[in-house]
Amino acid sequence: MPVLKSLAHLGLQLDPNRSQPIYAQLAAALADAIRAGRIAVGARLPSERAYAEHLGVSRTTVTAAYQELKAAGLVRGHVGRGAVVAADDQEPASIGTVPWSSLAVRTAQAAQPSRAVTERDLISFGNGWLHPSLVPRTALADGAAKALRNADAFSKTAPILGLPALREALIDGLRATGVKATSSDVLITGGAQQGLNVVAHALISPGDTVLCERPTWHGAFRAFRAAGAEVTGIATDSEGVDPDALEEALYRRRAKFVYLIPTLQCPTGRVLGLQRRQRILELCARFRTPILESHVYSPLAFHKPPPSLKSLDELGIVILQGSASKTISPNLRLGWLVAPPAALDLLAPAKDSLDLSTPALAQAILAEFLSNGGIARHLGHLRTQLQLRRDALIEALTTACPQLRYAVPDGGLYLWARLPQTVTAHEIEAAAAVEGVSVRSGAAFLPDGGASNYVRLCYAAPALSEIAVGAQRLGHALRALSERHSNQPEQVSAIADV
Repeated sequence: MPVLKSLAHLGLQLDPNRSQPIYAQLAAALADAIRAGRIAVGARLPSERAYAEHLGVSRTTVTAAYQELKAAGLVRGHVGRGAVVAADDQEPASIGTVPWSSLAVRTAQAAQPSRAVTERDLISFGNGWLHPSLVPRTALADGAAKALRNADAFSKTAPILGLPALREALIDGLRATGVKATSSDVLITGGAQQGLNVVAHALISPGDTVLCERPTWHGAFRAFRAAGAEVTGIATDSEGVDPDALEEALYRRRAKFVYLIPTLQCPTGRVLGLQRRQRILELCARFRTPILESHVYSPLAFHKPPPSLKSLDELGIVILQGSASKTISPNLRLGWLVAPPAALDLLAPAKDSLDLSTPALAQAILAEFLSNGGIARHLGHLRTQLQLRRDALIEALTTACPQLRYAVPDGGLYLWARLPQTVTAHEIEAAAAVEGVSVRSGAAFLPDGGASNYVRLCYAAPALSEIAVGAQRLGHALRALSERHSNQPEQVSAIADV
């Protein structure tokens, strides 16, 4: 093929032993060649399939590389239908002007609604937050009033581990779930995401490997990669992470730790069974590999879930991560890590170097809310409301989007829906936004990149009355895309079946 011969002079050296993923190496090499003029503007890159065969890599690797080039503005056109090299900078910048856009981290951008759709009109299935009506505002306000009577709550910084009252209240709740720990094992963080950043800052050195589910929460693998880790996704099935695949990865790679969301996994909503949990603990103990367990969604299970990995841990290999953002209020921005003492000795200095102290007032408000029994009343009400929203979404999708396939989640905030084979998640993300409804592309949750034909729908974010309307808008976008594909049949890129 002529276009392949024209790229032969690039001398690509793709090295699987480097910390940088193969797709990122390929994207960087092609980007350098485009900017240096070794690949001319207007040249058409080879198809993903042909280039993958030429390089001896998977088609998904080439697809992800092309997506990076597209996000960087170096190619135009739909990935899988031909990518044409475009000029990086259409006009030279004037002297002294900083090209801020070219300095940005090259990450995929979420689809934006058209200008015809205002933020007020948009119905959001894409965000992962609670609708304001689900936040216990009165109880939190009462807690705030009590906290403000204590001058220390707004005049002194909290200890690096967090307010003792909050740590005691949290550990009381965790002990009820079987977690064997004391308040001295708890570190308060500025939300769950900061907990991930603290772990990355404390434990990861450049070149380390971290294992996680595929798909998983993208905030986790971005934090790990930012610290220099190579993140490897482990295959999952309808129950969650595959222990056999995990064992193989532990055998092949000396992982620094394993990151898992066993209960109501994000984005899939799956719940890992007890036998798998026990086997995973046995595997990680055998390979002496710690586990970072996200416990963020566990309180939102409609039925009692299996015990957490932390509660089953007899050897001190599990760090448990929790958060108030998904269960109480996104604006509290409080999370916690429950870790073995030796691990906490590493995590606390890392937290100290990131922000010195988590705001004491927010901690005092949450401590009041937890200690006066407000959490039990709130969670009972919240689970009932989430179940109503889940059922409303499923009923609406049955009529408006019969093309979607999904398992009914037993709690949490999300429904993980499979699209028709002819439609990619990026396409429906953009098309839905034009119709006035946001969804989250499944590709965002793939640690090793690639395309996806799944979307995550959050039924907690919209008002209950908006769910049916949002499903109708999504259905309209799906039908429009399906009709477009049927009228213009095209080869579809390799799509991750997760």
